Amino acid sequence: MSESSSNPPNRARWCELIDLHLLGTISKQEAIELEAALQSSREAREDYRQRCNLDSALRQEAAGQTTPTRVTASKPVRWLTWRPLTAAAAGIVFGMFCTSVVFGFVGYRGAVKKTPLAVVQPSFEDAAMPLAKGFPDASVHWGGDEAHVVAAENGLSAKDGKLMLRLEASPMRMPRFVYQVLDLTSVPSSGSAETREIEISASFAAADAGSSMRCMMRAFAVSESREALDATWLEHRDEAVASATRGMDVMGSGERWQTLGFKIQVPRAARSLVLFFGVRTPDKSMPKAAHYIDDVQVSLIEPQPLP
Repeated sequence: MSESSSNPPNRARWCELIDLHLLGTISKQEAIELEAALQSSREAREDYRQRCNLDSALRQEAAGQTTPTRVTASKPVRWLTWRPLTAAAAGIVFGMFCTSVVFGFVGYRGAVKKTPLAVVQPSFEDAAMPLAKGFPDASVHWGGDEAHVVAAENGLSAKDGKLMLRLEASPMRMPRFVYQVLDLTSVPSSGSAETREIEISASFAAADAGSSMRCMMRAFAVSESREALDATWLEHRDEAVASATRGMDVMGSGERWQTLGFKIQVPRAARSLVLFFGVRTPDKSMPKAAHYIDDVQVSLIEPQPLP
């Protein structure tokens, strides 16, 4: 396929597909679409390379490695060989997907202090809470795709409290996301440590009890203040000073609510933490249906000296 600079694929679309690919949530059809964009557009390959190198550098730095692996994309390749490039050649760990409904946090060998951070409406208990369309500005704490605060329905009660957030089904089966930006300026640092460890969790459920679902969470630590962030930040999220991703596939089971969690090392320089929560139905044989999110928790984790 020859390159075409006069009519390249839509950049917003291929960036969305790259993010799905890095999350590990891309479908076969979406992968074919992404491959076509990568083959036909040099700009798409450059966006792909930059995203891979950023995540690789951040994660290898956190692991104490001094020479990050670089990802190059100078010519088209098939998706079946492209995908191992992100996980193996780039040395990146983007998240964990499994068919088990059991999930737990990695334990500590020593004692820790867990301090909850101020998530606004973590359990969506205000039925009239404002919900921005798209990325929330400084006046609205929650934003995202089409969503509504609801009480118990479809045989499902809230995980915490009486209300929960319903994310409406996407006509294109794309993930539905909601966002919140946390102010980190008042969060204490752990002594002389250069980073702070923050733990994030949320609970997800499908409207159809027997339906499988794919849950996704992302966190970006950024140097800008919450007031300085708006929807344009989404185009520059690669500039985050740290990021982390976690995902999980859940098969239909008797347990409706599934909790997903992960941790991120946040540098002292970070002033805000941008949180993404998303879910979709991965099985295209299932009807499109709504999903729910509830009980969002964010905590500062501080190791404590052993007695």
